[in-house]
Amino acid sequence: MSKAKQWTLMIPGMALLVLILAAMPLVIKAGDGGSAIQLAWSQGAEAFKGYFAGIGDGATFRFYMGSNQYLFWDRIGYYFKTSLLYVTSGALLGTAIGIFAGLYFAISKRGWIKSIIDFLGSLPDFVFILLMQFGIVWMASKTGVVLFEVATLTSDDPAIALPLIAMIVIPANYMIRSVAMQMRLTLTEDYIRNAKARGLSRTYIVFYHALPNVLPFVKGDLHKLMGIIMGNLFITEYLFNNKGVTMLIFTNAFGDAVYQYNVVVNGLLSFLVLYGIGYGLLRLFIFGLRKVFVR
Repeated sequence: MSKAKQWTLMIPGMALLVLILAAMPLVIKAGDGGSAIQLAWSQGAEAFKGYFAGIGDGATFRFYMGSNQYLFWDRIGYYFKTSLLYVTSGALLGTAIGIFAGLYFAISKRGWIKSIIDFLGSLPDFVFILLMQFGIVWMASKTGVVLFEVATLTSDDPAIALPLIAMIVIPANYMIRSVAMQMRLTLTEDYIRNAKARGLSRTYIVFYHALPNVLPFVKGDLHKLMGIIMGNLFITEYLFNNKGVTMLIFTNAFGDAVYQYNVVVNGLLSFLVLYGIGYGLLRLFIFGLRKVFVR
């Protein structure tokens, strides 16, 4: 099957999956008195039909924030740009740092640095973020100097640096370990030994012989890397209280105790657009690396 046909089937399939997932809070309900879970398929079907019926008159794109009604298109811009900054930074900088740091760790004999990387990689995302926040608070209590904002309290003073660090370090850590492992395996191949026998420098061998054969593994890992980045986006925006797409979903899914199916669907579709942009940029980045280093 051609790539075009795959995408033609994949995009509607992903949109349908979003519609189904967003309906789960309506379908899955606890029974009376906390008894066994009940499935209200009719409510899910009504929400599904109502979403498409409301496209014509615009009801699908109206939602409540508190007691005020807003148009989704008027609000999504700021939230989308915030999330886009985190996704693109985490994807491009995290991958670039991960690839080149992974090359270094593959040939370095400094085991203690590898131990630190392995330790950081073993920490769950939310633990790493909380440790950064606690570290900033502890330093501020000891020195009176606040290096970075630990959370966004007002729109005039948002937390920027720490969320960016979290979005970059976590995917970079994954990429470092993946690239280092593939590079070590590649450096044991016969053509690498032949290159050494020809007297080529180690730097030339690493970048122009080994790296081009590692990049296909990196390319094949991009969907997993984007999954890590998008999962990290949920945690980062929530813990730092940053107004991104995920916070738009979190804070408005239940307006006045009423589940707003439309805003959840629209938010998740925006989330998929972020995924697509991040993945596309990573494919371009890997393509550029191959143009530079493949001989």
